[in-house]
Amino acid sequence: MKIKVITSYKPGTWNEYAKRCVMSVLDYWPEDITINIYHEAQPNDFFFHPRIKWINVHEVQPALVKFKEKHKNDPVANGELEEIVGGVKRLAEFNGSDKNKGSYLFDAVRFANKVFCVTHAIKTSVEKEYDYIIWLDADTYTFRPMPRNFLENLIPQNTMLTYLGRENPQKNDGGKYPECGFVGYNLHHPQIQNFINDWEELYKNDTLFKLLEWHDSYVFWHLSKLYRQQHNVEVNDIGYWKGVKGHHVFINSELGLYIDHFKGKRKELKSSARNDLRPPRDGAPANVLDVDYWKKAPSTWR
Repeated sequence: MKIKVITSYKPGTWNEYAKRCVMSVLDYWPEDITINIYHEAQPNDFFFHPRIKWINVHEVQPALVKFKEKHKNDPVANGELEEIVGGVKRLAEFNGSDKNKGSYLFDAVRFANKVFCVTHAIKTSVEKEYDYIIWLDADTYTFRPMPRNFLENLIPQNTMLTYLGRENPQKNDGGKYPECGFVGYNLHHPQIQNFINDWEELYKNDTLFKLLEWHDSYVFWHLSKLYRQQHNVEVNDIGYWKGVKGHHVFINSELGLYIDHFKGKRKELKSSARNDLRPPRDGAPANVLDVDYWKKAPSTWR
């Protein structure tokens, strides 16, 4: 199986955490896996490695630049509350705790980058005979060697997407948008090109603003549910549907056997903490509590 890892990072954060992520993939993932690093004109960070390709997302995705330019001066499209004439508006139906305050949930401009990095990678990788694209957030760290069979078992041939879902199968309550720090895209699936085209169209036509939330994880969730319902697409949820517990689903899943994810304030600590971990449910695929890395982790990040 030929796999490409892709990631991107905010300008100014390369030495803070992104470099550590990339170097850990080079050190601990299978040696034939290549990495595409998407950036926004940050040549000072570049270094040569035969497994790395640097890509300026603004150069290869003019539709992204057009979207960001169109909405850069609209506070609402950037997660704030102040409305402007001709600007976008949050849906009145949204009743979450962030209803009356600025929130990342509505920062469409900020999170558009990730979407267009993924769609570009998929469009340009099929002809090079890749089998899977794996998105990996730049604030992750692979802390020990990852066996190839582990990785390949995560990304089956019969599903279009592999992701960390947070839809609770017991409650049947609709759940919450996925944790998208790790997402696998099956390049051989017959619907994958339609999926990414539809994903881009949500931004090109501004129809994402008709959704309840506008960040990449919610838009991805919305579209994946449509494809499951309308096209009978199968997905591989390695989160709650596999018995994983906890809000920090990334490290409590199988991925936590090899990778840490520095969500939010954990970036400052450069580690998740033991109080992020939850005992697995019966039948869960892994017990990360037995891993030495987690035994040595700080007890709390708060």
